[in-house]
Amino acid sequence: MSSKSDILIVANNLSKSYEIYQRPTDRLKQVFFGKKNRSYFREFHALSDVSFEIHRGASLGVIGKNGAGKSTLLQLITGTLEPTSGNVNV
Repeated sequence: MSSKSDILIVANNLSKSYEIYQRPTDRLKQVFFGKKNRSYFREFHALSDVSFEIHRGASLGVIGKNGAGKSTLLQLITGTLEPTSGNVNV
């Protein structure tokens, strides 16, 4: 049986979304005009509600198609990206 000290990485309901703008001017329009009534972007969900624990001595392989969120997950674990929701503790 493992103890809490054996857990090295914990991800809880980890999600990451990006705002994708069709034109550079749409980013400005969003700031000034696009509050509740209209959005000038489409939302891209790179990760959605990912949860896991990695224990001391364990290995983890991350596989998937292009665009599946592998690099996003690794960046969230290393702290170079902030999650849209959820949390990760290393």
